[in-house]
Amino acid sequence: MNLLVSFINLVCFVTMVQSFDLGPLLRIAHCRIQCIKEHSIDGTCDWYSNRSETLCSECWQNCETLETQWDTTKFICEGEEYLRCPACQTACKYRKTRTEEEYLPSSLPAPSRGPVRASANEVAIFLRQVGPSDVNGGWKESGFFSGNRIPSLRQDTWLIVVSEETIRHYSWQEWTPTLESLKEGPFVEASLSWFDVNEQLRKQRDVEQKRFNDRVRQFYLEKYGEKVLVEWRSSQDTPIPEKVFRRFFFRRRSDEYTQPPSLEHQVRQSQSYNGDDDNDNQETYVVSWMPETGGLMGNQVVDTKFAQISLLPGTKYLIRIASNDGPGSFPIEIDTRSSSIDVWKVKKKNDKDLLPWAFLAAIVAALVIIVVIAGVKIFRLSRAPKIIPEEEIV
Repeated sequence: MNLLVSFINLVCFVTMVQSFDLGPLLRIAHCRIQCIKEHSIDGTCDWYSNRSETLCSECWQNCETLETQWDTTKFICEGEEYLRCPACQTACKYRKTRTEEEYLPSSLPAPSRGPVRASANEVAIFLRQVGPSDVNGGWKESGFFSGNRIPSLRQDTWLIVVSEETIRHYSWQEWTPTLESLKEGPFVEASLSWFDVNEQLRKQRDVEQKRFNDRVRQFYLEKYGEKVLVEWRSSQDTPIPEKVFRRFFFRRRSDEYTQPPSLEHQVRQSQSYNGDDDNDNQETYVVSWMPETGGLMGNQVVDTKFAQISLLPGTKYLIRIASNDGPGSFPIEIDTRSSSIDVWKVKKKNDKDLLPWAFLAAIVAALVIIVVIAGVKIFRLSRAPKIIPEEEIV
């Protein structure tokens, strides 16, 4: 009975700190979906300064002002202004029927990897990590996009795609927790840790930086490569030194070279926040688990980077580390069927014992080879004919 009570307590979700409320952003997105459905011709609500404002673009702007500045803009939902403004009517109708509630990032499903896909009647919220984690996790809204104009994921970006029925999100920060142990019993005790998050993200940034460097190199080769070759071949009086020529056309080990202004600005902007956060120990995490086939979701709030959760046996779970300050981790699978637990234990044991046993086997093999070689040499020496000097022959 105590185990059952503790399991139920683990499922209860409690918000312990002030968190990033996505509610206002999601309500604006849902309102703008109505604008696209009612007033858009091509699935967008774009507005250009040199053109007159369209009904869709006016509705798009009204959605944000009614959500964030209701006291000063509510007049557009009243009297003659409301009657003569179709764009106002769409935004005001949504305002009257919407449900105003808090929506925390931990309520989102597990994030997906890019590329981002969306339909015409969906709206994406683009967020960028630009500050310290104690303010909305460092995330700042950087724009809303209709489904056919969604930007790609870049360093430290987060995209939330909203439809009328569902919400999904895409995270550039790909990291997963580590399963430390599984313990059988009435409930399967799973121990998880995520101490290496910064290391995972650092490796991802290194890969992204390498890709960016390759794009810079390609940019220079396409723009100046032919000109440099012609100059190098035709210059006789003052030829280009071979060292300079090779540095231009061949990769240097450090990959340090000048970047074109537009690309340099892009790197500086994308690296304005570098993942190592001094306030990691103050962050609250939400361990979230759900059966792979669907069903009751469990949550446990922790303020460390280690957690132990209780799972029902005979079930395969998807488990992730959510955060009320950002997109959180990608999920891992944990199978609590007894055969899978046995396989996991054997694999874990083999992984721990692999290095010492391999080292011992290598030493034994080396000793055997040395003994065999020595034995062969001794045997050959003993079988070799003995040479008698001529003066000893009578």
